[in-house]
Amino acid sequence: MYSIGVDIGTSTTAVIISKIDIITKTGPSLLPLTQIEKTEIVYAGPICFTPLINHDTIDFDGIKQIVGGCISESGIAKEQIETGAVIITGETARKENAARVSTSLSEYLGDFVVATAGPKLESILAGRGSGICDESKRRNKMIMNLDIGGGTLNASVFDCGNSVASFAMDIGGRLIRFDSDLRITYSSDRIEPILTRYGLLPKVGSITDWTQLEHICELLADACLQGCNLKVLTPQTEKLFLTEMPFFRTPDFISISGGVGEYVTDYSRNAVRSKSLEYGDIGPILGKKIYDAFRPYGSKLIVPKETIRATVIGAGNHTLALSGSTVGVDANILPIRNIPIVKSQTLPEEWHRLYEQTKPLLPLYTEEVLALGIHGKPSPKYEELKLLASQIACLFDHTDSPVIILLKEDFAKALAQVLRIHANCSKPIVCLDHIDWAQGDYIDIGRPVGSAIPVVIKTLIYRS
Repeated sequence: MYSIGVDIGTSTTAVIISKIDIITKTGPSLLPLTQIEKTEIVYAGPICFTPLINHDTIDFDGIKQIVGGCISESGIAKEQIETGAVIITGETARKENAARVSTSLSEYLGDFVVATAGPKLESILAGRGSGICDESKRRNKMIMNLDIGGGTLNASVFDCGNSVASFAMDIGGRLIRFDSDLRITYSSDRIEPILTRYGLLPKVGSITDWTQLEHICELLADACLQGCNLKVLTPQTEKLFLTEMPFFRTPDFISISGGVGEYVTDYSRNAVRSKSLEYGDIGPILGKKIYDAFRPYGSKLIVPKETIRATVIGAGNHTLALSGSTVGVDANILPIRNIPIVKSQTLPEEWHRLYEQTKPLLPLYTEEVLALGIHGKPSPKYEELKLLASQIACLFDHTDSPVIILLKEDFAKALAQVLRIHANCSKPIVCLDHIDWAQGDYIDIGRPVGSAIPVVIKTLIYRS
């Protein structure tokens, strides 16, 4: 199948199209196992400036023109694209029409395409798209990737190939912009508190100088070191966090991707100033100052496989997962998107209390359709499945939702059959296994691919 990735960032918009090869083979239990065998980028569009009507509004027609032009240039028909992701990142995610733009673009591209904006997902996608996830697995080390664009820094930590932490900060190359006379045309209010603390706040309309801009970038570069656990976190830097600061040990290696990542090298001062004037922002200065800040830790800094296209490659190649092959699905209700996952706290030994313990969670969600994540167990007995099914049926009787069950263990098909036969459940059923979910996640569920179901797990929450 073909997958599209669209990254609408603070500075730039990028599009890629990939071909994903899916195979079905016999797994260890002699059951069919559907897997993604290979992904290949077949088209990478040009890096375009993100079109805006003004500082607060995304130009949807301009975005649609970029995406449509790229699809046309790729030679792949829009109808052939079956999955992918539209990611609105950085400061662009805070524009007043961001949600409307992502939804409209998703509808334009097709039912399978997921639109989302959230720092956790962006961080992980950038880490995967940069190649650092695979590099962490290859080296058997903990590696942090800092994806720094125009508006935000999205960090992901991979330990031996496993995602263990992520966070986002207000650090980016377009947070301060200026014209050819160094007159400030834009200064993000997100960094005002920390710049005011150090007497470095540039006012819109005022004339700045290179010294002030370099000091600002030195401050932001030092904040990067603090985010990497290389220096003590200060109260001023804490104000830059968009998410909670996770706990993790100091990484073995660090990589930097994103547009700013292109400039994390030893450029001369004149070259940096020339590039900053060309783009009218602090991006090249910030990249050089980050390089200088990491110089004492030079052995830790590694070069990612991808820099400016890391997030869009992650969106196009790494959003899709496949359920297990032993699923129970009423396919006529698929695809369905943006379904909140209600995480049941009930453990397998207390399945008889699932209804009692989970019902109080339902009023927390305003959506009509809900998915229930259940703690399962390997190879449950038939009587245990009947008990669990009766609890699930009672729970969903109190909702207008179809019965959507997510399991990490491999017994979805058996549970779906027991729900239909013994629990007298007349609602549509979607019961999936091999799904890794967490509280606060949402899920998109696509139409069947072979004997498996394509799903996208995503985190949509972005602090205002």
